[in-house]
Amino acid sequence: MISGFALVSMISFILCILLSITIYFKKVKYIFNNDLSKIFVLLCISLALFWALIEFGYRSANDFTTAYYWLKLNVAWYFVMSFLLHFSLLYTENHHLLKKKITYLIIYGPAIIFFFIDISTNLLLTKPVLVSWGWTFGIPTNPIMHSIPSTWAAFTALFCFYIILDYLSKLHNINKKKQTRIIIFGICIPIIIGLNTEWLFPILNIRFPELIVPALTFGIIIICYGIWIYSPLKNKDYYEVVKTEIDKNIKSSRY
Repeated sequence: MISGFALVSMISFILCILLSITIYFKKVKYIFNNDLSKIFVLLCISLALFWALIEFGYRSANDFTTAYYWLKLNVAWYFVMSFLLHFSLLYTENHHLLKKKITYLIIYGPAIIFFFIDISTNLLLTKPVLVSWGWTFGIPTNPIMHSIPSTWAAFTALFCFYIILDYLSKLHNINKKKQTRIIIFGICIPIIIGLNTEWLFPILNIRFPELIVPALTFGIIIICYGIWIYSPLKNKDYYEVVKTEIDKNIKSSRY
């Protein structure tokens, strides 16, 4: 029987896929600049495929072998954090940093390293264990090894929060400030929840359902809403539509 927490993972997967499709194919994509929309879509897709879907797979597994198979696929979730950092740098207009190759090494380098460690060893995760909400990953005998990628992910999220908060302090445009506050709120949700369920609890050897996936999903929906509702391009589009209609009426009234 599929647990409620497994269903939460599947719902997160569906929402992320729908959000990425909406941004890519619909008019929403014009609300983002090109680079921002690409990274945001990659953030949604990576969260859906690399984390939410795999989490659903091992949580709903019927036996150890199936759960172990799904957990061995859970090696690329690190890129979700990298895309979040990349998105934050783009949003805060740190273009001078993004012109440097070393920046991309800092953004994606740790994720690549953890990815290959996970593929080739069991240093970061061990065999799956069955708990009340389904199968989940095992914690190594030495919890410090488990805490290394979790600590990196936590610091990455906190750094995203810091640079966006710093960006907010320098803004003067009222709508841009409102938009940035919503984005900060969207980032705070997974930080608060993730620091507990993904970092602190495993270190203390406390078993609790991991809630970072739905927290991240809810967070990026809020971020997307903030960019959409307070985007100057959105208001500009409305202005252009109204202006076009007025021009048509003026021209038609002349004849």
